[in-house]
Amino acid sequence: MTRPVHSMAPSTAATVPDRDRLPFGSTIYQRLHERLRDEILDGQLAPGARLKIGELGARFGLSHMPVREALQKLEGEGLVVVAPNRGASVRQVDAQLLEHVYDVIEALDSMLTAKAALHANDADLQRIRQSERAFAAAARRRDWRSCLACNDSLHKAIHAASGNAEAMRLIGTPEGLIRALRSRLGYGSERLGDIVAQHAAIVDAIEAQDSERARALAVEHIDAARKDLVERLARHEPSTRSTATGPPTAT
Repeated sequence: MTRPVHSMAPSTAATVPDRDRLPFGSTIYQRLHERLRDEILDGQLAPGARLKIGELGARFGLSHMPVREALQKLEGEGLVVVAPNRGASVRQVDAQLLEHVYDVIEALDSMLTAKAALHANDADLQRIRQSERAFAAAARRRDWRSCLACNDSLHKAIHAASGNAEAMRLIGTPEGLIRALRSRLGYGSERLGDIVAQHAAIVDAIEAQDSERARALAVEHIDAARKDLVERLARHEPSTRSTATGPPTAT
């Protein structure tokens, strides 16, 4: 019988505390990535804390490979920094970092949205509109997981229509951090309705080939998202846990 590539080592599995056992489902590295991400965003892993591959492997009863893959994913999301000769450590996530991250996203996203208005073809427009409508439908259902996925699909479709692959690569890391935070902090109580309206206006501008309006609407959209997420972060308590129905909303 073939052994799975990332199987738990029998010699260490018996010593892994129940609290550190990973839930079933998905791949081992993805489950470890989600556990570490939760612990970072909940404050269980403090900013600056070292994330040593050997120690994490021993804690969870895993080989080095899935641990290394999970840390690489967290680095791509901006939650972990890797320094030469020092390894990985938890990044400080605060309002100042969010402001800086959104500055980068706003500059790149607004440019890509403006270019999409000039270069989108019929197939691009169809994908963009489908994603916009899918988000609106998910918002009506209050389906948080689908909202996050549809929002990601919409912005990726807009960015792809711009034809600027280099800018798409550059925006990937800051967007990864925002996705990670949104998956834990959710949106303010009125935010989803605002997003639906903003998305529709942006897509209308792209379809009308009005690049300047598309750019301006993208800036407004990003600024509103920035304000909402900074407020969510300020209200976040380490004990807050996500549920099966999705992240919490403001009360």
